[in-house]
Amino acid sequence: MTVVTYNSWLAWGLNGDPQALSGYLSELAAQDQPYQWFFRLGDLAAAVVFVVIAALGRHGWSRWLGGRAPHVAVALALVAVGTALDTLFNLPCAESRDPVCAGTPSVIRHLHEAASVLVSVALVAMIALVALGMFERDGWTGRVWAVVGFAVVVGALLLFSAAAPALAPGTQGAVQIIQVVACSAWIALLAWRLEDKGEDQKEENGRRSANH
Repeated sequence: MTVVTYNSWLAWGLNGDPQALSGYLSELAAQDQPYQWFFRLGDLAAAVVFVVIAALGRHGWSRWLGGRAPHVAVALALVAVGTALDTLFNLPCAESRDPVCAGTPSVIRHLHEAASVLVSVALVAMIALVALGMFERDGWTGRVWAVVGFAVVVGALLLFSAAAPALAPGTQGAVQIIQVVACSAWIALLAWRLEDKGEDQKEENGRRSANH
């Protein structure tokens, strides 16, 4: 469900413009786009799914994240809030294809940007907190390093997409696609780990047996 709702951009063809993915993905939901409500509802549905996962994860992740589970849940909830605000304060236009609109001052645009920053910061924090929880439990394992590396990659993608309009116009959409797919898969993994208690119990039993 997470992967489906957070990747509504796959229906970009509805907007009928072959350049629709050259700008930010949120431009698909801009006020001047013919199917804005389809993409806005997709993001809103994703936000609802994120909140549900966060609520369940507050205790459901405690077996493998310990005391960091509630912190990860809060970070994911903030991702949900930012995603929902993105749908409420949608862009006034597809700015990458409308320079006049892009140059026109807009309070809504600033609110949308603030919501997007919230999502970005919360996403990286969520991944980093998972790494911290794993580290506090097992030390520097290969899995911990992998999660840290993933956090760095996601952070780099977010920074590049923010700078892309100035550094490499027209590439922000492609970078965002990679980031959105990766993060939706990550959140889907967190949802899967809600029921992955048997493996953690086996690992814990193995550690206890080794100590005896």
